[in-house]
Amino acid sequence: MIGGEFSTTALLNNHINFQSASGLGTQEIDLNVRDILVNKTGQNMSTVKIIFGAHNPHTYTVLLDGIHYKIFVGNQTVASGDIGGESLIDVMREEPEFPIISNDTVILKNAQTIHTNELNDISNPITSGKACFLVNGTYFYRQVAHLTTSGGGNEFQLKFPSGCR
Repeated sequence: MIGGEFSTTALLNNHINFQSASGLGTQEIDLNVRDILVNKTGQNMSTVKIIFGAHNPHTYTVLLDGIHYKIFVGNQTVASGDIGGESLIDVMREEPEFPIISNDTVILKNAQTIHTNELNDISNPITSGKACFLVNGTYFYRQVAHLTTSGGGNEFQLKFPSGCR
């Protein structure tokens, strides 16, 4: 099992940046990986659980529509998944959105079952808690501020745990 809380290095100086089409300027939201837990559930199966923290340092609410992510160890994909979904501003939604109010943090979790026999040489470091993970993907958001609405999707890249190279 791998544990611990930390902030990660993301694109653009430890922050994932909201690009605003509304003229509000660049708005930053702090996204980090709080934990990646790997539990062996059978001889060749494990569960991979990822926990993200998304912090909104602004005076208005940001709606996080979802996160699409992939988890790697070395050059090998360990797991991939979605939390929420991708949605345009004026489209009827089936997936829930995650409001992040001013100066608050939302915790987002997702779990995937993986077949460890498909991971060849890296299954032992992963299940023993000694792996360095690279998490990349895209997050989708909307923001409403000063009677203006904007949104989009941005890519991110994070490392876990914090000492990984």
